[in-house]
Amino acid sequence: MSELTITPLTLSLKAWSVQATHASGQYLIVPTHDMTNASTCPNDGPTVDWFNPEYWQAQNKITGTNTGRGITYFIQHHGINMVLRRYLRGGLIAKLITQSFWFTGNTRTRVYQEMALLEYMLQCDLPVPRPIAGLITRHFGACYRNTILIERIADAQDLHAYLIQQSLSQEIWTALGHTIARMHLAGVYHHDLNIENILLDKQDQLWLIDFDKCDLFALEPSKVLKVWPIDNIARLARSIRKQQTLHTHYHVGVDDWAAMLSGYQTQLQNDAPTVFAEISDKLMMLRI
Repeated sequence: MSELTITPLTLSLKAWSVQATHASGQYLIVPTHDMTNASTCPNDGPTVDWFNPEYWQAQNKITGTNTGRGITYFIQHHGINMVLRRYLRGGLIAKLITQSFWFTGNTRTRVYQEMALLEYMLQCDLPVPRPIAGLITRHFGACYRNTILIERIADAQDLHAYLIQQSLSQEIWTALGHTIARMHLAGVYHHDLNIENILLDKQDQLWLIDFDKCDLFALEPSKVLKVWPIDNIARLARSIRKQQTLHTHYHVGVDDWAAMLSGYQTQLQNDAPTVFAEISDKLMMLRI
C-alpha cells in the first residue's frame, strides 16, 4: 500500500477544540459544546480528571473493565456510557517503551487521529462509537502520552463472545459484509479488522470499533479498493480461524462466511460495480 496517499485528518473546528491545561505540556481535545445534559449537570464537561481512573473509582462510576494490552475502563456518568483507554505500544518495542510516542504535533497524535477518523466515519453514517474527549501529555520534550474517551455502545458485545456461545443468523453475517464494504468504500482501512473488534447489540445492530492507527486514503474508492480490501478481509478470516483452533465449539461455519462475502459483494456491486468486477473472484477465494 506504499503507493497510496494517506489523507491527513483534522477535527471540525466548529465541533472541537484543543485546549492547553494548567499543567505544562498538557492538552485536552474537547467538544465546543457540553457533551452532558446541561439540565442535570451544568458546566460539567470533560476535564483532565476524566482521564484518571481513580477519579471515577472514587465516585463509584466504573461499571467494569477489560484487560488486553492494558486496562480499559467502562464508566457511566450522568447517563453517558464511556470507554476510557490509554494508548500503549505493541510489538518488541513495548518491552522497552510502554506508552510513550514521538511528538510531531497535536494533530498527529494517535488520540487526535483516531478521534478525527471517528468523526469522519460518523459523517459517512458508519456504525462507530462517538468520540467524547482526548488527552495529550508531553514529556521529556520530544515525547507524549495520550488517552481517549469514547462512547460505549449500549447492550453490545463482540462477535467473538457471541460465537463462543451461539451461532448468528445468516442475515447478521450478510449485514456484516454490507458494513465492511461501506467502510472500504469510504476509503477507511481498518488495521486490526478482527472478530473482537466487531460488536452486536440487542437490536442486532453491528458496530465497528478500535480505530487506532487506521487510515483514510486520499484516492477515490474505485482505485483504493483495487489494492487492499482482500488483505483486510483476509485478516478477519485469520482471526476467525485462530479462534476456531482455540475453541472446540466455535459457532461459525462456511455458510456464515459465504453470507458475509455475499453481503460485501452486493454492496460493492451496487455502489462500485467496476471494483466488484475486478475483485469478486479474489474475494471468493478467501476461506475460514
